[in-house]
Amino acid sequence: MRNERVEIEPPARIDFGAPPWAPPGPLPPSALPATAEVVIVGAGITGLAAALAAASAGRQVVVVERRFGSGATSRSGGIVLGHTLVGPSPAFDECELALRDWIEQSDARCDLFWNGCLELARDQSLSPDPIDWNDTGRVHLAERLSGGVLDPSKLQTELARMARRAGTTIVDGVAVLRLELSPPSSQEVIVVTERGSVRAEQVIMAVDAAAWRPPSDPWTERVITVALTTGPLTDDALAAIGLCRHQAFYTRDLPLLWGRVMPDQSLLVGRETLPWPTLDSETHARDQLDEAGSHLASRVRGLHPALRDIAVRHVWGGPIARTAAGVPAVVQDPCIPRVRWVGGYGGHGLAQAFRLGRLVSTSSMAVRPG
Repeated sequence: MRNERVEIEPPARIDFGAPPWAPPGPLPPSALPATAEVVIVGAGITGLAAALAAASAGRQVVVVERRFGSGATSRSGGIVLGHTLVGPSPAFDECELALRDWIEQSDARCDLFWNGCLELARDQSLSPDPIDWNDTGRVHLAERLSGGVLDPSKLQTELARMARRAGTTIVDGVAVLRLELSPPSSQEVIVVTERGSVRAEQVIMAVDAAAWRPPSDPWTERVITVALTTGPLTDDALAAIGLCRHQAFYTRDLPLLWGRVMPDQSLLVGRETLPWPTLDSETHARDQLDEAGSHLASRVRGLHPALRDIAVRHVWGGPIARTAAGVPAVVQDPCIPRVRWVGGYGGHGLAQAFRLGRLVSTSSMAVRPG
């Protein structure tokens, strides 16, 4: 019998710039086991939430990570929001509250502040108080939604700590090369890495936009999103633009603009997007990132007179993937059914990733062999 094989496309070799969060500390070294019940590829929010749920249910879990803290989680804006890219979705109802409750009940130290999220719109019928910005038309407050902000790097660290405490083995610094269906019974998947192989009953690919399986991509669109942080604002300037400390916001119409007030009263704002780089365009991606950052800075400075001369401290980018429907999903691999791909957040990943990680862990236990 011929082995079914899935080659994993490595991440693009691009300097995306440094996000504003302090990187998580190194993980304790762990050897790659020969076998596991569940192997999870990717130690972001999705992968670690899945690992914590599965390990807490008594399963033997191994997480394999290329470089802890270098993925989409640490490049997030740290906004906790229940809506998906296209708005509310039943599968993610109150997922922001689920993440908030877990953080509070677990005493996870990740600088969570729960001030809600402002939904903004370019609608002239809306009041200019408290938001009256200019960004391809006047931008006003449309609705106040449930939500908050946190430090995503610290959240990732806390999830890893608690997943390890529940019995998860996290192997850092290891790239996955391919997946193979084990003959003759095909009851296991062989996860082939740079440092050897591990056999598993189930594999969860929690890599989102960082890597994929050519030629069948589980996600319909991949782009690079660009964000920046400014210098700190005075109390008067912050009040003038209608925001308060730890406040999050986003526009519900295009061109999209989202952001938050950071702990030092600087602004974190996104987002310009760039097309996913091809192999022959990787060398130009940094120039495109710088150009997009300059355009985004112009948009921020044009929002309000109080921001006209604001300094820009960081510009960075991060890979995001979207589904055709705009709603995150679990996709069964067409070649190896015991492999599930999880992601497609479109940049709205924190609360959705926590919810979907738990859901995919539950579905993997439901199809447990024997």
